[in-house]
Amino acid sequence: MRKTRRTSKVGETLRGAIVEVFRHDLKDQRLAMVTVTGAEISPDLHFARIFISGLNEDEARQIASDLNAQEGRIRHFLGQRIRLRYTPELDFRYDETPARAGRIEELLSEIKKQDDES
Repeated sequence: MRKTRRTSKVGETLRGAIVEVFRHDLKDQRLAMVTVTGAEISPDLHFARIFISGLNEDEARQIASDLNAQEGRIRHFLGQRIRLRYTPELDFRYDETPARAGRIEELLSEIKKQDDES
C-alpha cells in the first residue's frame, strides 16, 4: 500500500486505537502477549493491514487468524474509538520483522564469536 503523510497519520491513530480495543474491549487473555507493530492503510482509507507479533510465531499466527475471524466485532469497537467517516476493513497479519531481526542478531553474534576465536 502506498504510504503518504495522511495514511501514515491515520495508521498510527488506528494502531493506537486497536491497542485500546485489545486492552479494554476484547476479553482474550492471549492478547496481553501480542504487540501491534504497525498498520498500513490504503489510500482511500477503506482497508487496513494490521501487523502483530508475539513471543511464539505459531501462536501469533493463530491469534492473527482468530482476529480476522472477529474482524466485524473489532471494527465495531474501533468505530467507537476513532473519528473517521468510514471504519476500514481490517486484515491482521503476523509481522516477521522482529523474528528476522532476532535471527540476524544470532548470526552476527556467531560470526563475532568465530572471529574472536581466530
